[in-house]
Amino acid sequence: MMLMHVRSCLAATSRALTGFQSSLTRLRRKRFHIAPHNALDMTLVPGKAHLKSLNLGGYEIEAGSISVAGQETCISIPQLKLIFDTGRCPQRAIYQRHVFISHSHMDHIGGLPFHVATRAMLGLPPSIVVVPESLAEPTQKLLDAYGALDGNTLPCSIVPLAPGKEYQLSANLIVKAFPTIHPVQSQGYVVYSQKRKLRAELAGLSQKEIKDRRMAGEDVTYPVVTPEVAFTGDTAAGVFSSPGFEDALAAKLLIIESTFLCNDVSLEHAENYGHMHLSEIAAMTDMFKNEAILLIHFSQRYSAEAIVRHLDETLPAGLRSRCTPLLQGYT
Repeated sequence: MMLMHVRSCLAATSRALTGFQSSLTRLRRKRFHIAPHNALDMTLVPGKAHLKSLNLGGYEIEAGSISVAGQETCISIPQLKLIFDTGRCPQRAIYQRHVFISHSHMDHIGGLPFHVATRAMLGLPPSIVVVPESLAEPTQKLLDAYGALDGNTLPCSIVPLAPGKEYQLSANLIVKAFPTIHPVQSQGYVVYSQKRKLRAELAGLSQKEIKDRRMAGEDVTYPVVTPEVAFTGDTAAGVFSSPGFEDALAAKLLIIESTFLCNDVSLEHAENYGHMHLSEIAAMTDMFKNEAILLIHFSQRYSAEAIVRHLDETLPAGLRSRCTPLLQGYT
């Protein structure tokens, strides 16, 4: 009898605890938004929208990617296994081995030592860091200095890449740099897919006939190179006439800076500081052949609401429909 009474008490206690936990969960959800599984640290984010990934032009911009002018820029694209710039190095960014640095300002390169050191600590393959040619030696010195402070070496491969030159990202992907306009040496990047297609005049042949021709030494295919993703980093609008930028304007996804948005800053000011004004992007509407455009690097003076409003007011409808602002970091 006593045993049955104890079991009954335990069951009642369990039900009470379950009810308390459910109530607590409901209370928390009224005050907090719970970040999704792939967000930074799966933390509670008081009073803010969920951290979400963006799917643009067939590519995922990973949750946690951020670009706030003067603070940090890091764009993570898991499908390509790369990040553009490191910013302060968001936690998820360390899982992308390739780092493409646009220039040496701290809000774009400051997190590089953390990227390299954390990958080493986790036993991941060393970071591969692609930089403008003149930055190769200073970047190595930066990592050496942090390594000395940390008491460890920071293993990575630093790859200098000049504008117009190519880097083989994978068997089917290459990256080419193009020059940009900024107070320090800077460059953007275009990622291209590489495929081979059967020559049109051979389309009616059987598989055996095609194989026989190939075995005889005939090249039965031709290369198809397609710009997939482009990233400008920081740049003035003069980049629109830079060699190689035409491919950026044809990429499926273009990630382009738009630091200033309205008449509170003149075009001359934007140009002098090596940045873009939204009105300059609007003036180039016909040049954009991209399926999707991610606008980044807005000045800290703008709120998220103001950013969206200025885009709506300034961009022609056909361009606006393809443009998505990266609002992580803005309130």
